[in-house]
Amino acid sequence: MLICAQLRPPEEQDRGARKKALKDAVICIGWLKIVSIICYMILYYLVRANSEGGMSNVLQSLTLAILPPQIVHGILLFLGALEERVLALEIGLWFCLILGSYNTILGIMGGIYFIRTGYLTMHFLLALIFALMAMSLFSVLCHDVLIVYAYKEMLVTTLSTPVSVVPHSEQNTTENLK
Repeated sequence: MLICAQLRPPEEQDRGARKKALKDAVICIGWLKIVSIICYMILYYLVRANSEGGMSNVLQSLTLAILPPQIVHGILLFLGALEERVLALEIGLWFCLILGSYNTILGIMGGIYFIRTGYLTMHFLLALIFALMAMSLFSVLCHDVLIVYAYKEMLVTTLSTPVSVVPHSEQNTTENLK
């Protein structure tokens, strides 16, 4: 629906509504990326409180290392949508893929670690949380990338094609055709 071609060219009103909807969706994705910092901090404290050892320290470091790029990613998407900056959205698309891959790797490592070494119920919960993170790349590709890409393409086509303003009363009248 977002990327495939339409059979008829969209009207100006349709394009405006789609552009506003996609812009709002990209802003929401940006806010979600920034708010997800809280989830990463909670995950860090859960790993810190419930496990110890070398691999636990690696998981804690990897969880903390994602915080600054996640903040930058959220700001890029948020400001790219608000100010209609194509370059910020393009960089945001690459951040989506990179951070989704990073989350997938972190999720696989954490899931395997807590499945193999866990003996408490909390370890099972942490293994489940990390396993859900392992599916991050698929959810990012199916949701975030499609929406940001569709909005970016709409901006590119809107900025590259000039819009002619013709009053409605002058369109398709018999006097103009003569």
